[in-house]
Amino acid sequence: MWRSGKSNAGGFTVRNAVAEDQVAITTLVRSEHLNPLDLDWRRFVVATDGTGLLGAVQLRMHSDESRELGSLVVRRDSRGRGVAARLIAALLARAKTRVLMITGAAFARHYERWGFRRIAPASTPLGVRFNYYFGQIVGSLISLLRGRRPKELAILERNPAA
Repeated sequence: MWRSGKSNAGGFTVRNAVAEDQVAITTLVRSEHLNPLDLDWRRFVVATDGTGLLGAVQLRMHSDESRELGSLVVRRDSRGRGVAARLIAALLARAKTRVLMITGAAFARHYERWGFRRIAPASTPLGVRFNYYFGQIVGSLISLLRGRRPKELAILERNPAA
């Protein structure tokens, strides 16, 4: 699906995931309470260094042919090093079609630098819309059970010409 490529700028390597990364990807995604479904290593780009997996992101492919940038996660002790930005850039460099993503509404503007813009949930394909409502409902319930205020989510879109 993707060309194998490595980059070691910043003291870490960004590369396509391999089968041996599956357990670390699943563990990292679940540790941040992200969508635990459909975590197939073959769709992931990962960042690694001598300590192991620093972060991961996937291009989730839905049955309706839509593509969703998902499962973006960086290990807590590796944040602030540009890991997420490099993962996003590597993933989008390989995406030739429209890409959607779901993020906290408070962070939506952050993704404008990659050409993302906010769109209404009703205008999204069913697969992405399902993940949006799943995240909104389940995430709100978890927040309420923990005594926190639920976070609003946003759906973003990036077209290939961006």
